[in-house]
Amino acid sequence: MKKLILSTLIAMLASCSSYETIKHNYHEIKDHLISWSDIFIQEEDTYLVYFYSERCGHCNELKQDILSYYFKEITPMYFICTDIEIVTGPPKDLLGISDINEFYIFGTPFLTLIKDGTVADYYVGKVQILDFISI
Repeated sequence: MKKLILSTLIAMLASCSSYETIKHNYHEIKDHLISWSDIFIQEEDTYLVYFYSERCGHCNELKQDILSYYFKEITPMYFICTDIEIVTGPPKDLLGISDINEFYIFGTPFLTLIKDGTVADYYVGKVQILDFISI
């Protein structure tokens, strides 16, 4: 009888301690999806712009982490789906760029920090982005 009670208690405790991980989707941030031409003209002085593609493997691996970071509301954040529009080019220093005609990304995923309408920093690829959002 004691073994039955003990095993029942263990099963109950195990089920109480389990939890479901929240899965986020991009439709949750639809109010923060912006177009390419709006990168430098958001109302905040400091914000992030995350560039992703639905077809990008690294973007899909990063999706839950980046959306969880967004929902923490640490820094205002906007999103651009590059499946719709994208301007790419070879790696170069983007710091200080404030003109949309001079700006491009190297691929996806790509995260840009904008301060006062100017690129203040940028993070290329899954590893750099994870390092930044893990702070």
